[in-house]
Amino acid sequence: MTMNFMTGLIAVVIGGIYLVTTMLLPQMRMGDRLGPKLFPAVVGVIAFVSGIILMIQDSRKGKASKKPDFGFVKNKNLWLKILLTTVVGIAYGLVMDSLGFILPTTLFMLFISMLINKGRFVQNLIVALCFALISYGVFAVALKLSLPRGFIEQMLPF
Repeated sequence: MTMNFMTGLIAVVIGGIYLVTTMLLPQMRMGDRLGPKLFPAVVGVIAFVSGIILMIQDSRKGKASKKPDFGFVKNKNLWLKILLTTVVGIAYGLVMDSLGFILPTTLFMLFISMLINKGRFVQNLIVALCFALISYGVFAVALKLSLPRGFIEQMLPF
């Protein structure tokens, strides 16, 4: 199995799972008939089709890529950062409903920026807090979109 074939297979599996879970979203009864399904469905189809195309192209004679080596040993720090980001991202999604938007977003952005921009806690904290507050202001206040409201958001006058 080559690198391109393995990458295509991963894209097919993830795109397929993404597409199936998109179809499990509830049907909208009011407003836009397409609802929240259109964009995720397009992403799932594109990932699935791209993976199939990559696998087909790699299986042609003389076009095969090199043997798969994702560099887990050589780049273990990078893969550790990717794993930590994934775990923290999942935790972020799980606690957002109960804690609201501002606190989990600030903590998530602080964690990610500390991975990328080590040793600058104050700068990272300011960026994380500004990102969360500006995002909340734009989406919840200006655009009047529904974001999870936690104890911090309950204290806000709007």
